[in-house]
Amino acid sequence: MIKIGFPRDFSQLKVLFPEKEKERDLYIAAEDTETSKLLGAIRFFYKGNQVDIFEMKMLYQDEQYMAVFDGMVRTLLAKMAEEGCTTVVIHELKGQTEKYFMDHGFMIESGTYVHKSYPGEFFKPCPGCSGK
Repeated sequence: MIKIGFPRDFSQLKVLFPEKEKERDLYIAAEDTETSKLLGAIRFFYKGNQVDIFEMKMLYQDEQYMAVFDGMVRTLLAKMAEEGCTTVVIHELKGQTEKYFMDHGFMIESGTYVHKSYPGEFFKPCPGCSGK
């Protein structure tokens, strides 16, 4: 089973973010509960109506990679929407993650990837539910 949450203890995240200055940053992480292995984490900040994602790191690139990544992103964005955020800015993207965000309607602005109304994109009803 995969657990996604906001870790309170930074010790497990040190493997992904060894820099001392990142210890007090905000993170969401995914963990395999059967093995207690960290699968990945996202480093972010938020202020006002904007959440800034600075780093997204995944330790494993297996067949579940994008499902775990999607779960972390959606969990983070749902929590940030509860906090009143409507804009998300991503400061660095590459590979599959770039395609993922571009497929969700992100635009490139000043070298960052921006979506100014992400709750409507990420939390719209599925096609089968939209008529109900």
